[in-house]
Amino acid sequence: MPTLDLFAILSLFMVLISIRTLVTTVRQRATLFDATFTRADRQHLAEAAFFLLLPISVLLHEIGHAVAVRAFGGEILGFGYYFFFGYVEHQGFYTPADVFWIALSGNLVSVVMGVAAIAFVVLRPLSPPVNYLLFMFGAIDLVNSLVFYPVLDFAGGLVGDWSQIYTRDTPVLSGVTGAIHVGLLAVAVVAWRSDRVRRLYAERTGVSPHAVRRVTRTEAASDLLAAGEQVAATWRHPLRVVADAQGDAVGVNLRWVSGGYGRVVGAYAVTDGWRRVELHGGLQALDGSGASHQQPLGVIEGIPPPPEIAEALGRALDVVDRWEIPAPRPQ
Repeated sequence: MPTLDLFAILSLFMVLISIRTLVTTVRQRATLFDATFTRADRQHLAEAAFFLLLPISVLLHEIGHAVAVRAFGGEILGFGYYFFFGYVEHQGFYTPADVFWIALSGNLVSVVMGVAAIAFVVLRPLSPPVNYLLFMFGAIDLVNSLVFYPVLDFAGGLVGDWSQIYTRDTPVLSGVTGAIHVGLLAVAVVAWRSDRVRRLYAERTGVSPHAVRRVTRTEAASDLLAAGEQVAATWRHPLRVVADAQGDAVGVNLRWVSGGYGRVVGAYAVTDGWRRVELHGGLQALDGSGASHQQPLGVIEGIPPPPEIAEALGRALDVVDRWEIPAPRPQ
């Protein structure tokens, strides 16, 4: 079957990435699972969840099908496993309900594994890196089982599990499964939009709570402006607070004059993708020489509320206020 052959080839190609991920994970295990859990560590463990743990789920998924085939008296004619794709070839004298349960069995295994991984993080948490690895695996496994496979089955013409699960031959079983399927997806969406769930996720995985704080572009701009005005009300030099926007970032610039220089601290929030606030500083001589200097001051992960942004701005102002040309590196 050309479609199956294509998926087998793609899966084997992905195995090469899995091998690379395994090697780098083993080599970097000391830093990946230490107390300092960085954004780079999270990115690596997310790759490990996909390329190392997902193939285990795929194997157990296919074993689930095989066990169901034997349970309903069928004969297994072939078993294929390509790490990211597999199949069970079988025959038997099945009722429509038997076919339904055989098709559903592997997906039940995958869903149970995904839910169990996330439940373990919530109920029996370990270290943040391990929790993050398990959470990412659970999320990937559930999306793979409840979204990717069904879409691939119906839109790609694969004629796989879900086309046998949702069939007119088993209207009651298919209807109940459909209701549960939609319910699981709805619960997942509602849960992830919950601030309480996001805070719990941040606590368990060592992610900054600001990184999971839901903030729109407009809200971020308002927060930055409020933080700038809060600092301006108490700082030792008069500040001019100016709202700004550059590309996909919204920001605020704090401008002042001291020591013969015009100075500025800029804070820019990015709300899409990796949410963060970038701090920049600059100064320009006022003696007509045109001498100037600017450089990054740091990055805040996520979008903090205005009081915390104001604290960071205050520290940045103190740093830039001490600069002269040539400016020292920020402390």
